[in-house]
Amino acid sequence: MNSPSNKRVLIVDDTSVMRSLLKQIIKSKGFDVVGEAGDGHQALKLFRELKPRVVCLDIEMPEMNGLDVLARIKEEVPQTGVVMITGDSQASSVKKAITAGANGYIVKPFNGTRVMEAIQKAMEDQ
Repeated sequence: MNSPSNKRVLIVDDTSVMRSLLKQIIKSKGFDVVGEAGDGHQALKLFRELKPRVVCLDIEMPEMNGLDVLARIKEEVPQTGVVMITGDSQASSVKKAITAGANGYIVKPFNGTRVMEAIQKAMEDQ
């Protein structure tokens, strides 16, 4: 199940520092970060081109928020794992994300172990 082709991750966050941090954590565990996006429209474009196994997705972004991106991803390729990594800790946002099909929800600031556990779980859920 976890052959290299199954370890493809797309990182979506409007902050370049956060994308770099996530990329470093994910790559250090042997996963392939296939792309990075800074807004929702770019995220969907890269998602369609790169076909990642898991998407790490922020909620608060310009152009299109992460909940809308999540809904589109699950509509187009339901078996894609999606881990929300966001500063939004409101119960309503967590509920919306899980209802829309998110496999995990991590509130910033986070630790690398928790991120990798959520990515692993997202892969196993599918």
